[in-house]
Amino acid sequence: MQKGRCIQVKKDEVVKQFTTPLDAGAFPLGPYRFYHREYLNIVYKTDLEKLKKIVPEPLEVTEPLVKFEIMKMPDVTGLGSYTECGQVIPVSFEGEEGD
Repeated sequence: MQKGRCIQVKKDEVVKQFTTPLDAGAFPLGPYRFYHREYLNIVYKTDLEKLKKIVPEPLEVTEPLVKFEIMKMPDVTGLGSYTECGQVIPVSFEGEEGD
């Protein structure tokens, strides 16, 4: 945007954006291809009652096993190299199993 120049921003255009400022996206649009991924998964048993306290309703914890994952992705189309990690908790929603 140029200094001193006002532009009209419409709500229906703004809600389609991924990030702000509107002209500087956080990442390129897909599709993405992931090559040469490496995984480290650690599965551990935890206290079922404590796990139920942190999982939001209406999700239901199905077992007290938690998976901690680390994924190294050295070659992702448009995103470059990055590593991510997270915890995966087995749950169900209206009888459908998920993580």
